[in-house]
Amino acid sequence: MLGNLPVQLTRLVGRDDALAELRSLVWRTRVLTMCGPGGAGKTRLGIALAEAIRPDFVGGAWWIDLSTTLEPGLVTQVVAATILDRDLSGDPVPAALARKLPESTLLILDNCEQVIDGCAELVVALLERSPSLRVIATSRQPLGVPGEQVWRVPGLATGQPSGRDDHRETDGTDGAAGADGAVALFIERAREASTAFDPDAPGVLENVGRICQWLDGMPLAIELAAARVPVLSVGQIAQRIERDSNVLRHTARTAPERHRTMDAMLDWSHRMLEPAEQRLFRRLSVFRGSFSLAAAERVCAGYQLDIAEVLDLLAVLIDRSLVQVVDHAEEPRYRLLATVRQYAAARLWDGPEGPTVHSRHAEYFLDLAAAARTGVDGPHQSRWLERLELEHDNLEAALQWLSEESIDDGARLARLLWPFWYQRGYYQEARTRFEQLLSRAGEISPARRARVLVSAGEVAFLQCDYGVASEHLTAALDAVSELGDQRATATALQRLGSIAREQARYDEARDLHERSLAIWQELGDEDGIAASHDYLGFVAWLSGDGQGAEEHCGEALEAFRRTGNLRATATALINLGACALYRDDLTLARERLEQALASARQLGFQEAIAWAVHELAIVTRRERRPAGEYAPMLREALLVHQQLGDRWRLTSVLEEIAGAVLVRHDPTLAAEVLAAAEAVRDQLGAPIPPAEAPDRDSALEQLARKLNAAKLEAARAAARTHTLEFAIDQAVEAIDDLDAAAGTREDSAAPDLTARELAVLELLVQGHTNREIASMLYISPSTAGVHVSNILRKLGAKRRVDAAGIAHRMGLLRPS
Repeated sequence: MLGNLPVQLTRLVGRDDALAELRSLVWRTRVLTMCGPGGAGKTRLGIALAEAIRPDFVGGAWWIDLSTTLEPGLVTQVVAATILDRDLSGDPVPAALARKLPESTLLILDNCEQVIDGCAELVVALLERSPSLRVIATSRQPLGVPGEQVWRVPGLATGQPSGRDDHRETDGTDGAAGADGAVALFIERAREASTAFDPDAPGVLENVGRICQWLDGMPLAIELAAARVPVLSVGQIAQRIERDSNVLRHTARTAPERHRTMDAMLDWSHRMLEPAEQRLFRRLSVFRGSFSLAAAERVCAGYQLDIAEVLDLLAVLIDRSLVQVVDHAEEPRYRLLATVRQYAAARLWDGPEGPTVHSRHAEYFLDLAAAARTGVDGPHQSRWLERLELEHDNLEAALQWLSEESIDDGARLARLLWPFWYQRGYYQEARTRFEQLLSRAGEISPARRARVLVSAGEVAFLQCDYGVASEHLTAALDAVSELGDQRATATALQRLGSIAREQARYDEARDLHERSLAIWQELGDEDGIAASHDYLGFVAWLSGDGQGAEEHCGEALEAFRRTGNLRATATALINLGACALYRDDLTLARERLEQALASARQLGFQEAIAWAVHELAIVTRRERRPAGEYAPMLREALLVHQQLGDRWRLTSVLEEIAGAVLVRHDPTLAAEVLAAAEAVRDQLGAPIPPAEAPDRDSALEQLARKLNAAKLEAARAAARTHTLEFAIDQAVEAIDDLDAAAGTREDSAAPDLTARELAVLELLVQGHTNREIASMLYISPSTAGVHVSNILRKLGAKRRVDAAGIAHRMGLLRPS
């Protein structure tokens, strides 16, 4: 068989789907260019494609390595010398080569980028004169010839073996079985490097997945990382690659020089850029996740780079596969692969530009957060929240920079982000940032320090750390009393009132909220006034004053609707729904709570979602509907509150689960769960509210009839030996068993998943981790985690592997 395709010494891993697509594409065009960054595996894939289709070409499949050809004018000579084994120096034009080519020839031009003009000229001339010729090119940029089909080479899929997790039993199966391409490639190359490598050892697959995800599935980078297995554990490799690209080095003597390190590979691309292109490339390294054109123009322009040049220069970097285009509903966004960004960042700090560009990045996102601050409480809050979610990674990076370089501005940005963190449930992120800022409180201006204390107190309260919350809020009141900051005073009083409410100190709570209300009235702040009324209504219904709750929360609802504050409208509706629930007006309760839940889901407002679902579950139970209808709702509420760290609300859900679900099906477990809830209440100093006490007392009475005193005491003793997380897991497992027995999960209608949740579901079912999902959808890992939790709750699945089967049965997945 004619041709010269090189024999490959290693197996092609993880490219079956890509190869199938390329085999189809190659017959639809005469020029197929496989584009991608250095290390994407273009050459290896190109050879595999040529090998697969070479029987269809009687003239042979000819591979032309252009990696050492530096002059465009020599491309024709190199091709002629390879295919014809002769020198065309006397007649070097492409037409002469075309006349001598065999019929039905496949030409593979590899590494075209540095002689792109010569390749383009040759391909056009050959195609015009050789009707049966087909060309496959590999390049970091398209050839730009008529009829060219460009196929962007993606990274390998970066999931772990399907169905495996850290709790699996070792059964002697091969760790590579079922693994996605990136993980399988790492395992194969690691085994070649060290016979001692065991993919089934504890933690190995998790760390391999982390490595592959961080490397964006780039084959060369994965092979370089795997080559370190003889001297480093996979955990060490995972830690080091995120901060030191020198880990990615190859010791193979036969590897081309540019393939021996990632830096060498990227140096190859960097040298081919013009100075202005290099300037933009290194400045783009300040972005995390994805970025917009507007952000690139604002942050990167200046000092030898005009803003009008940015678009054209960005297009060049995209063309050269150094910047990736990310599809987005409103406008395209862009990103750098992690290894590319790491290289570009090193080049940025090689010169004097680093601090300036990072400062401009921080300034841009500080301005964005300031613009969003009013928006997240107004009629367009849903749009603003999505915008902040899209820029979450960049906002985190800006906050980190400011906290180190200009802590007062860092405090300002953290405060601006607090409403976003609160609504989207990023409590732990917020708490960590505020505590970091307070560790350097003396460097922050008094006014900002006081506001940070208020926010730190708020998030500590939301996670039921009442002692820390009270300490921060009291310190804030002392500070603002000297500054005359009435708004901060009113906010701190509201939060102290909320602590008193959760600890059942209702008279004190009313007093604090009334003091806050008076300040808001003095300031003429309509939202503040409405919030105080809503808090007073909350205190009222918890303590059994339904009429007072209706008046306060009704007034709050009217005001929130006037100002268009959808978030606050949802909380007021939940309070009003609870008022109706506890006076047994179930129809009105359901109407109010369903409205609240719809608004909360629209905003991604996690606390309100869980709270509304919990109250709706109680409504459903009181409507005497089957447990299979309300048990999954309680499960969802429980898991959201657990994720947020809201133990006060979580305890109420546990008590409802015990009384409404477990008493009838597993009295012993019900007793254990109630004992766990009681222990949490004792720890928090938060007695059960009078409104909720009758249901809990009814459950205790039922248990007393079902279990004798000895069994009850044994159940309580067992609960004391377990953690709260254990009780939650037991409750969830019991609901799952009940739900499975009733068949409600498979038989019910498919849940209403958002477009983003469906995209996450597709990746989840494929076995991807949260970090991998975040990378593929260009969102933050914490956002991916929230989406995964929402999906599991909506599907009624305890584990990711369960979600796959449920999603398939419900027809939620696209046909493969």
